[in-house]
Amino acid sequence: MIPDLIKNPDSKLYVYCTLVSVVAVVAASVIGLVYIAIATPSEAYILTSKGDESLGIGIPVLCIAVFILCLALVIKDLIDRLRDCPPEDRDRRFMTAPLSKAGILMAITAFTSIAVVLFSDLINESITNDFIDEMTDYELIVSMACAGPQEEFLCRILMIGLPVFIISAIKGYGNSSKYLFGGFGMSKVALVFLIISSVVFGLIHLDGWSIMKFPDTFISGMLFGYVYIEYGAHTSIVMHSAFDILASFDVFFDGAGTVPLIALAIIGVILTIRSLCKIRDYFPEKNLHDPFEGTVLQMWGRD
Repeated sequence: MIPDLIKNPDSKLYVYCTLVSVVAVVAASVIGLVYIAIATPSEAYILTSKGDESLGIGIPVLCIAVFILCLALVIKDLIDRLRDCPPEDRDRRFMTAPLSKAGILMAITAFTSIAVVLFSDLINESITNDFIDEMTDYELIVSMACAGPQEEFLCRILMIGLPVFIISAIKGYGNSSKYLFGGFGMSKVALVFLIISSVVFGLIHLDGWSIMKFPDTFISGMLFGYVYIEYGAHTSIVMHSAFDILASFDVFFDGAGTVPLIALAIIGVILTIRSLCKIRDYFPEKNLHDPFEGTVLQMWGRD
């Protein structure tokens, strides 16, 4: 028989693994942001020093501000959930927090990404990233911090939220604009746009990479998109940027960054088992969920 520790999705094993993954999300985010803050006075000129290929200043400043705001929101939500929480309800509240869901799915993303890399090496079709070698450490970290806000806006808000918003408006829902920001819950309609957006997300990452980057980013896109649909754009932005920053540590720390990524991937294997135990919960039952009565923040904070 399967031990209860494994088959029970609410077991302490999964709670502890989720706690480690949450720490990884916050730690990667804070390390990246602190480095940017320290290095910016002396290295910000690099962002405008490459002519047409430069990142520029305006977009990175806006993206990093959005990233910081989203990180603050998910941390505040977790603190609010656990404040004055009865001990017997603490695990449930922790596991249902958007930050915890971001941690779980980020660990699974680490597992699937490493699995794709290993498979690529096995078939001698390594994922290339030559353009990263041309970037300074500062450019790399800034790019990774900006990836979440930029790509979540393009591939989740515009390609999932906007179509669902249009459909909900046509159906005559009240404040359907809330659908733009995610957190409205999985439905058959949302699933269709999730798949389409993930295909596009995979295709736009082929530039500068081998063909094996597509399955990696398609799977990641499905996971990022799921987080967006279920827990809101702020959560998917944090998960996306945190994962990209953590993945860049391999370059930033001269190879030492592989260790935390592999450790997170191992946790991802365990949390994948938990997800399989809950697989029935992920199948949508409705074409479009009824509109949520309340503000965007209230929708994002629901269990």
